Amino acid sequence: IILSGEGYSLMWPDGEEPRYYPWEVGTMIVPPNMWWHQHFNTGPTPSRYLAFKYEGVAVRNAQGVPKSWISSRIGGDQIDYADESVAVRSRFTDALSSQDLSSDMKQFYEAELPDLPPMPMPAK
Repeated sequence: IILSGEGYSLMWPDGEEPRYYPWEVGTMIVPPNMWWHQHFNTGPTPSRYLAFKYEGVAVRNAQGVPKSWISSRIGGDQIDYADESVAVRSRFTDALSSQDLSSDMKQFYEAELPDLPPMPMPAK
């Protein structure tokens, strides 16, 4: 449930193109089970959202950590900034520009790089 701000979410099943869902205060966003999803604040104020999730069905690794907290580079379901598609990042930049805003994300993109696990080797 969106508590403040405005923006959009992208959601998609593996292997398909992201689908666009705009949101504002009061919108309920419900990503389908096992779909990738990302949320983007495109307004001039911070966005806040309240997420409800039934943890009994959360997919976890062998240590019990939710896979949504783990980089997809090492078997998790988290899309690292470095692995975000160019189209996704461009769409965000364009959405900000349309409101005379610019992205403050560069510092976070750069800060993430030293700690990222290496990309997995392609299967032979």
